[in-house]
Amino acid sequence: MALASIFESSEGEQRWISQVSKILQNDEVMVEIDLPVSIFRVPTTISAFKPEAYTPQLMGLGPYHHFRSELYEMERYKLAAASRLQKQFKSLEFKQLVEKLAKFEHKVRACYHKYLDVECDTLAWIMAIDGLFLLDFLQNYLIHVKENISSTSTTAHLVDSSGRKLAHGSILGDIMMLENQIPIFVLRAILSIQCSLPDVEDNLLPTMLMGFCKALSPLKLVKEDLPLSQVSEHAHLLDLLYHLTVPKLENSQEHQGKNTCGKFESSSSHAAEKFDSSKSCHVFDKLWSLLSNLNVGFVRKITKPIQNILGVSSKIVSSVPGISFLSSKKKEDIKPEDEASSDEKKTPKVEEIMIPSVSMLRFAGVEFCSSNGGLATIKFNKYTKKFHLPVIILNVNSEVVMRNLVAYEASTTSESLVFARYMELMNGIIDTAEDAKMLRENKIIINSLKSDADVAELFNGMSKSVRLTNVPYIDKAIEDVNKCFNNTKQIRMYRRMKNFVYGSWQILTIIAVVLLMLLMALQSFCSVYSCPRMFHTFSSSTSGSG
Repeated sequence: MALASIFESSEGEQRWISQVSKILQNDEVMVEIDLPVSIFRVPTTISAFKPEAYTPQLMGLGPYHHFRSELYEMERYKLAAASRLQKQFKSLEFKQLVEKLAKFEHKVRACYHKYLDVECDTLAWIMAIDGLFLLDFLQNYLIHVKENISSTSTTAHLVDSSGRKLAHGSILGDIMMLENQIPIFVLRAILSIQCSLPDVEDNLLPTMLMGFCKALSPLKLVKEDLPLSQVSEHAHLLDLLYHLTVPKLENSQEHQGKNTCGKFESSSSHAAEKFDSSKSCHVFDKLWSLLSNLNVGFVRKITKPIQNILGVSSKIVSSVPGISFLSSKKKEDIKPEDEASSDEKKTPKVEEIMIPSVSMLRFAGVEFCSSNGGLATIKFNKYTKKFHLPVIILNVNSEVVMRNLVAYEASTTSESLVFARYMELMNGIIDTAEDAKMLRENKIIINSLKSDADVAELFNGMSKSVRLTNVPYIDKAIEDVNKCFNNTKQIRMYRRMKNFVYGSWQILTIIAVVLLMLLMALQSFCSVYSCPRMFHTFSSSTSGSG
């Protein structure tokens, strides 16, 4: 629902005035409304790259997505789960539960970042239905995990509108989305209202929440032994998972990061090289095109063998600085400038962290080792050249969970985005499927996806949704890795060769321009006079007939 919808009629305006007046006149409500916002709308700058990772596909929980038409067909399954749990409690009727939850209206509204254009009773019904469904799902999930039964059986009774079984992973992903969160205090309120036994509220709910977070977390939890009393103090499931996964930085360390950290090459010099080489390559490209099309015998004897070689080994040639422009280009591989510029305008640019890939680091002698802990165990030993990284488990739900953790971290007031920085690090070192394979073989990545290429695609796409930040211990590891990489014999030799090649571009460009002008003059001359007779070269057909 859009905020503008409340002004579509005079009744909407009166309802808005009534709600605002009620808030302003009630001092107690003003105290309650001072709670921190915890359920945010994901900004389009983040969600534009992959909206399905942030918008529920099957189950809409909470006021943001409860009434979406494409999700509303699942309402009967939520009602069935709510009714099933209600009968299990054997306590209050559903309407009585709604009436009691209505007392939490302003506290619920304070949790959501966007204005909720719904009446008090409507909001209470949403919380009751979605809260009971979530409790029923968590309870069944915990039971099946404990009994080692396939987790898909917890939702085996759910089918979509066409009668097909729902994907269990899709429901799990929907439950962990930032916009789809239900406040934990609502779940506690439902249990306290329905159950007379305090142990149910104090122990059962935290146990279910912890078990669910352990099962879905892609990383080792920082606080596996978190007291149950502290579990229910968190805002919602995603908030709990974030604080269980991400170590808290001390205030004194938050501003120690260096903006230049993680760069093994100056961006300005890199841009200058790219600019100079692109201009030079354009000249050489023109020169080669003219040489290839020039119908002069001795020139053809040189260009034809090179063309044959390039046709066989274009990949090898393209990897050599200054020669790649000789390889033939396919039209479909080249985007028009207008199209490329329009694509850039649609999506914001995000700078990728500057660190060599896994394969390049392995070439430089760096060894990758899995650590037993979480994100705080990221470090590089410059003496043994070992890069320690935490184990990460990747499955069908991992991308949704990680993307929403990044979005939640970016939405809060945290200055150091630890999880986002870790995502940037993984994106920086994983460029290809081969990089992902190396980390999998070193037991840093436990891959349940289809292939290593899917892992590389996951992390390379992740960088588009994060912004650069500074985290001291991660930045220190990146800085040490880059220093080690730059000081290796192989890399120093490569840099010298590259600097020599790029340093010679200006002279080579002048020579190419002079040669180009001479060949153009030769071509003009040959168009008037018979060059084959002058250079004593004849075509094969002419020699054969003679």
